[in-house]
Amino acid sequence: MDFQFIEIDKLHVRYVDTKDGKNSVLLLHGLGGSVESWTNNIAELAKQLRTIAIDLPGFGYSDKPKMDYTIKFYWQFVSKLIEELKIRPAVVGSSLGGHIAIELAINRPDLVSKLVLISPPGALPRTFKGTPALKKYVKVLQAGSTEQVKKALAAVDNKPVDNVYADAVYQKLAMPGAKEAFISAMKGSAKSRRLNSLLGRIAAPTLVFWGKEDIMIPVKFVEPFAAMKNSRVVLLENCGHRAHAEKPALFNRILADFVQEG
Repeated sequence: MDFQFIEIDKLHVRYVDTKDGKNSVLLLHGLGGSVESWTNNIAELAKQLRTIAIDLPGFGYSDKPKMDYTIKFYWQFVSKLIEELKIRPAVVGSSLGGHIAIELAINRPDLVSKLVLISPPGALPRTFKGTPALKKYVKVLQAGSTEQVKKALAAVDNKPVDNVYADAVYQKLAMPGAKEAFISAMKGSAKSRRLNSLLGRIAAPTLVFWGKEDIMIPVKFVEPFAAMKNSRVVLLENCGHRAHAEKPALFNRILADFVQEG
């Protein structure tokens, strides 16, 4: 991938931009993720769409200043990035990235042509305090080796993680400020407003992916999104929390068709 850096509000952010394509997509990773979260998607999507993926501030190789990484900070940051790139993309968000994308679509509908969500939080009940899988995943912060990272990441979907990806996560979490940003972003999402009553404000056509075997955010929490008047939901069998990584061929095909349809 051809990595670049862009400065937004004095923050240096790593991203990829495939440039070509009539329609564009902006990919927002989840908690602890990076551009590499989309390794199985970028090249394939780029055959039909201008594909942009970023390391959100606090993650990957983007700047990690000491600050509160709230959902409001993130959606405002993404809005400035979109304006800087002079695009009106389909915004695709996985988990935490989906939470950010929802708020962006509510607050800046002029910047979002379509909305694609992958097992997003944001519309969970106040009683939701996290699943055992989430609590196991957070242990990635305590990992002292690639092997320990693999065990923590496997908790996301009860599926093995390859050494290359686990080592990349380990190296990024070792960077100054990375663990603090991870915790701050997790707390920022948990403390943010619940969006159930606000989903009706979303004007953009919306596509929601959810794995039936998601143990991080169980599929029952798809209901508020299924009730949206302008949404469609794809439930994937034998799939957990990260549909784009677990079922990339199917995900890429459905996403590209959705973005390009009239």
